[in-house]
Amino acid sequence: MTRIFLLTILLLTLAGCNSAENNDIILARIGDEIITAEEFQLNYEFGHGHLRRGEDPRRDYLNFMIFERVLALEAEKINLDTSQAVIHAMHTLREELLIERVFEEKALSNVVVTEQEIRDEINRTAVSFQFRFLPARSEEDALDLYEQVLEQGYENVLEAKKEDFAELNISESNLRSPLVKAEEMDPVILEVLKDLEINTPSKPAEFQGQWYIFEVVAIERQPLAEADYTQKAPTYRKILYNKKALELATAFVAETMEPLQVVTRRQGFEILNDALWAWYQHETPARNLLHYIEEQGWDTAFTQKLIDNYEAPLVHFDNQNWTLKTFLEHFTPGRYVLRAREPQAFKARLADVIALVVRDAVFLKMAEQERLDEQPQYQRLLALWKDKWMFQAFRNILLDSTAIADAEIKAYYEQKDEEIAAAFYPYDRLSAQDKNRIKKKMMQESIASYVDSVSALHAIVIDETALDTLLLTVSTVNPYMTVHLLKSNSNKMPFPIVDPNWKSVTGK
Repeated sequence: MTRIFLLTILLLTLAGCNSAENNDIILARIGDEIITAEEFQLNYEFGHGHLRRGEDPRRDYLNFMIFERVLALEAEKINLDTSQAVIHAMHTLREELLIERVFEEKALSNVVVTEQEIRDEINRTAVSFQFRFLPARSEEDALDLYEQVLEQGYENVLEAKKEDFAELNISESNLRSPLVKAEEMDPVILEVLKDLEINTPSKPAEFQGQWYIFEVVAIERQPLAEADYTQKAPTYRKILYNKKALELATAFVAETMEPLQVVTRRQGFEILNDALWAWYQHETPARNLLHYIEEQGWDTAFTQKLIDNYEAPLVHFDNQNWTLKTFLEHFTPGRYVLRAREPQAFKARLADVIALVVRDAVFLKMAEQERLDEQPQYQRLLALWKDKWMFQAFRNILLDSTAIADAEIKAYYEQKDEEIAAAFYPYDRLSAQDKNRIKKKMMQESIASYVDSVSALHAIVIDETALDTLLLTVSTVNPYMTVHLLKSNSNKMPFPIVDPNWKSVTGK
């Protein structure tokens, strides 16, 4: 149960830490809707880089956010918030965010990183090591090797074992490292070397399935000025935060789940594995599996196998039993990724998924008991995602309704490129690809015109001073570089960002 995915929470929390001072600044109002400085900052810094091009990228980017909010309001007028797609997305997101809130409340809120810890970490990584090592076939052989090096010294043991190493195609030069910075070293090896005295063998250490005896040959320390500490502090604060957060979250999961004594029943697991392996080979589901079985009425061998075994026991924990159907009620494919590539890997992953689904059910119950869904931060993020999905649904309606006849495309082309059309490339000689390109441009112009018209119907107010003075972090080497934060468990953004197509739609 401790095999958890915490990057989701760490990225979201770190992003929030960078912009906490902007929580209460309102950059724009669209009627009763608002866009805060914090929301703009996260969107701008972690959105699509090409949208930051232009003479006034801040204002353009804010306009894109306003356009999306306006179209979300238009979507609400025609009740798109009651569509099955939006309802399903909101249900899934609600669970996801509440589980994150549990981690934040129970584990991440206890993370403290002191200035002394940051200085110590910077000092530690300013050290470079050169080391040598001897491989062993097993832990027992490594213990014997360790005793030999203690008694005889590294060089004598190496000389005695030259023939053994030659048989394994290991040369003496391969048993000595160059000078390596601590921050570039594998953490497992660094943990072994960091407290070793020079020319003193380490106790047997396992690395990537192989046992070794290590010795430090040389140590170099990079001199650090106070300016170095100031420059490096933000990076190492995040590194230490991540490390502590992972430790606390892992401990929290263990403390919560181990007393519940979660046990997976073999028979139920085998039935579920066989059915889902067949299902995922056929198609990767996007919705809760019961949706396909009970609402869409799928009738296949794999769905029938699940139906026939709905009451088969699958998991026992905390004095309760989950049947296969109970698991299917809680299992959302979009949040727990499964891929039908290789049977054994699929089976192993499914075992992890079952543990995660049970864990999340426990945490959801905890969140509901503590009414975490009433917290403003949770409510705000849920509202932002709802607006995003409402905008996307309404945009798709606009695209579907913008029907353009071939005669209209021809007239548009000949009007825009009259001389070229008449002299060189008459419309009838254009390729289908070129005609589709012209049609796409016409659709974009039509949507841009519509956005301008509906925006004029809303009272939009922008705090120009706050927008101009807002501190934003953008790469000085490449200000148009795209940097996305993604949740490790779902590969989705932890917060909504602006659609990448606005630049072509607005022409800015």
